[in-house]
Parts: sequence; structure tokens; C-alpha cells
Amino acid sequence: MTLHLAAHTLATDTDDGAVLLSQRTGHYWQLNPTGAYALQLLLAGCPTDQVAQEFADQFGIAPARAREDITAMTEQLLASGLVEAG
Repeated sequence: MTLHLAAHTLATDTDDGAVLLSQRTGHYWQLNPTGAYALQLLLAGCPTDQVAQEFADQFGIAPARAREDITAMTEQLLASGLVEAG
């Protein structure tokens, strides 16, 4: 699944990761550096499994756990309307 920021979403990097702001609702998400890196890879077109494997290799966690975490984050961002698939 390819992700992109929704048209009403602003994103900016911070010292602590990244912030996503919905101009439509005024709600924002703060991502820690790991979450910001995951989002960067997903927005660049990397498939979830590839991002999960990158995290497993880089951070020494089980691939299944990494996949669960990346999938959960993706689902939450989609549900919030901050990102869209396609």
C-alpha cells in the first residue's frame, strides 16, 4: 500500500521526531524519531514489510513485532485522516 499525506495535512520535522497537523480538524500528532523514520519510509513508497524488516535489522527486534507496530501506526494514521492510501 502506498501512502501519501492528505491534502490538508502539514508535516514538519522536529528535534524530537515529527509533527503532523490536520488543517481541517486542528488535531495534531507528534511522532518520536522512530515513528518519524517509519513514516518517512512509508511516504517514500516502501512497503510495510520492507519497513518492518529495516526496523528489525536496525533495532534488533523480531520482524513480526516490527510488522505489527508499523501496521498499527499505519492504520492509526489512516483512521485519523492524516494520510491516505493510493
